[in-house]
Amino acid sequence: MTDMKRVFLSCLTALLLLSLCLSLAACGVRRTSDLTAEETPAASGTAEAPGAGGTAAAEIVAEPAPTPTPTPTPTPTPTPDPKPDIDINSFEFLLANSYNSIGMEFRPEYSNFEGQGIDARIYDQALAFLTAAREAGFECWISAAFRNSEFLNTWYLSYYNHVYNRDPVETANHFLAQGIDEHQTGLAIDFTDQLYRNALYEIWDDPEMADTELYQWLVKHCTEYGFILRYPEGKEEFYGVACRHPAHFRYVGVEAAEYITEHDLCLEEFLLMYEGNNVILPKP
Repeated sequence: MTDMKRVFLSCLTALLLLSLCLSLAACGVRRTSDLTAEETPAASGTAEAPGAGGTAAAEIVAEPAPTPTPTPTPTPTPTPDPKPDIDINSFEFLLANSYNSIGMEFRPEYSNFEGQGIDARIYDQALAFLTAAREAGFECWISAAFRNSEFLNTWYLSYYNHVYNRDPVETANHFLAQGIDEHQTGLAIDFTDQLYRNALYEIWDDPEMADTELYQWLVKHCTEYGFILRYPEGKEEFYGVACRHPAHFRYVGVEAAEYITEHDLCLEEFLLMYEGNNVILPKP
């Protein structure tokens, strides 16, 4: 066999083998386009958005789960702060006002307090209060502390006859033998920033005190020493006639003073919270 024939037969054999392989491949493999939708492989990555070229599969968006309505927390019923556990029959709650008399004969056991008298049982607290005001940088003096019934009646007669020009008999019948002035208890102090008013028995009124920095300091710090501002405005229906000296402070003890001040009470309102009180309210 010539060389040319051998080459021809080799090429023919190779072509036959190639044709057989292509036929087998066509029988065993299906085109992707012939597959069913279920058989189509999932596309990897994010589907192309409509309008960006081509057709994207519809995006399935899960609806958000409904937000549960929270169970409302019940608002607790407000309860008032428990009142202090005090004995309203103790000396510091002695009540003298326009409608509550302690009697002409009442006199506390008193100590000398800067030339005046004060109930001996509150001497230390009163001195601490006065000293603190001075250490805070204020000129502070006592214009009135304890006054006995004889002086009070004489002063009332003189003051009301002079200021109001009232009939002396009418004035005497109204004020004598009453025991209604709180200075008779020995538990009250009128403060002043004027030295000439220190223990000045002739003049008690000092309306300008309400506009002083000393007055503001006394109001802010009085409870620390067991005192309250005795006649707060707007409480006249309870205490009747107020002292004409605005810086009039009254000792009731620290616990009661803090409660009274925090709850915006006057002394009468506080005592009315307790059974067995002897408060007589003003006549309507």
